Amino acid sequence: MRILRSLLIATILIVPLPAMAYDILILQSLHEKGYEEAVRGIKRECQASIRTVVLSDYAETDVTRLIREEHPRLVVAVGDRALAVADKVRGIPLLYMMALNPKPRQKAAGVAMLLDPSRYLTVFEEIGARRVGVVYDPARSGAYLKRAQQAARRSGIDLVFREVHSPKETPGMLESLRGKVDALWMIPDVTAVSPASTEAYFLFSQSQGVPVVTFSDVYLSMGGAVALSIDRFDIGKQLGEMAESVLTGTSIDDLSSQPPRRVLIKTNDGVLRRLKISSGLGG
Repeated sequence: MRILRSLLIATILIVPLPAMAYDILILQSLHEKGYEEAVRGIKRECQASIRTVVLSDYAETDVTRLIREEHPRLVVAVGDRALAVADKVRGIPLLYMMALNPKPRQKAAGVAMLLDPSRYLTVFEEIGARRVGVVYDPARSGAYLKRAQQAARRSGIDLVFREVHSPKETPGMLESLRGKVDALWMIPDVTAVSPASTEAYFLFSQSQGVPVVTFSDVYLSMGGAVALSIDRFDIGKQLGEMAESVLTGTSIDDLSSQPPRRVLIKTNDGVLRRLKISSGLGG
């Protein structure tokens, strides 16, 4: 009996175990509340078998080897770093979300972090702003603002652009907008909006009496008037629907990237009152 037990243990150690079988590998950039909320949305919407790997817990080479060896039916990248790693592995369909500036080399689809520009233009119409100042880095936000410009023309809104190529240029570009705009549009562009330049937006707002419409409710406590933010859980659900579609036979080639379908609008009523702006926007 002892000999048989020894042979059994030896056999288990020598014969490799089969690779873990699952449908979706979620590759998450790091442990972060927003990412985890989006992943919960995927799991709520998609009933497939899922494995989640957080990139910050592994070396990049380990992750790319894991993808190649385990060969999931679909890879979902959460965040820019995860997308960069997943993009190096070909032959497996790739979806992404929570990536600020996605530019995959292979064919991929996903849910963007940027809201459709028309959502912001509706707010500017609501608060009566016709000349809207935007500071941006063309390398980061040029394509997005080109879309915004086309929609603005149809809405009768004049977007007044100021280009920056480093964060230190932002305060000066804001100063150049004095007397020329009715509102500022703060976009999620890390060159135009940085810790060093954020205060300049709200100093401009106070001195010029114009509202700042921003992309995160974090800025409302600093003096922002209106914030349009994304619903991370719903982004996950939205991507979960795309994942289900891929797993049931839809080709990645037949999918296109989508903007977030749900927007969360919050207002700073004190700022709106001070600026004498009345609107029907939800607070």
